[in-house]
Amino acid sequence: MPKVVKASAYGFCGGVRSAVEKAVSAADKAKREGIPCYVYGNLVHSRAVMSELEALGVEKIDSPSGHKPGYLIIRAHGIGDRLRSEFEAAGFLICDATCPVVLRNMERLRQADNPVIIGQRCHAEVQALLGCRNVPVVESAEESEKLPEGKYQAVVQTTFSENELASIRDKGRIEPLNTICMASEERRKALRTIIGDVDAIVVVGDSISANTMELVSISRSYGKPTFLISSDADIDEELFCYNRIGLTAGASAPDSLVDAVRRKIEEHG
Repeated sequence: MPKVVKASAYGFCGGVRSAVEKAVSAADKAKREGIPCYVYGNLVHSRAVMSELEALGVEKIDSPSGHKPGYLIIRAHGIGDRLRSEFEAAGFLICDATCPVVLRNMERLRQADNPVIIGQRCHAEVQALLGCRNVPVVESAEESEKLPEGKYQAVVQTTFSENELASIRDKGRIEPLNTICMASEERRKALRTIIGDVDAIVVVGDSISANTMELVSISRSYGKPTFLISSDADIDEELFCYNRIGLTAGASAPDSLVDAVRRKIEEHG
């Protein structure tokens, strides 16, 4: 029977847990009041969470057009100022589930001198930041060198790659106004703590989650066999070739999913 070694920090962070609680509360209010309940985009990058919301009657939308006004849950990654105003003007009742860390970074961006955003252009958080202020986005050290001469202040995507951020800072032209969020850093540190004591690593979470994929990248950088699992039904039989299995999870992976994966690994034999 495989031995599971759990990281000391994994799964839901405070911002995600709060967002899910707010979303469930909004769905309950909408049901009692007999009005629709929507979420803008993916509340968090977890298909498991989105399936749970769908079961509560929450519909995913990306604009107010064509939808009867009701409660609108703003995703944990935030939403741009103009789009928020469009929903409000259309009569939607806003339930803001934006992560507090992201909200602070939005305000930093609004007030920054000569700002840029460091992050992945297609990431939901970066898109929300761009909706607050349309500024250049820098994904790598090479891109930072292509900016016009001068010094820049940057707001950093909270789940951005540590190595990429370090290489951008090394160029000396951009001063970040924030860092990778503490929850992401804690999960990465906890993974590194157990990685030398196991034969393989399981990362529970979704491939659409940046912080989950960073955990995968870290594990593989140590040369460890690494299994990304989004459901306990997806466990690869190859995993059971290993005696000691490290377990971690992205910040948007529900506790119930992590526990289901752990039980299935431990019960194999």
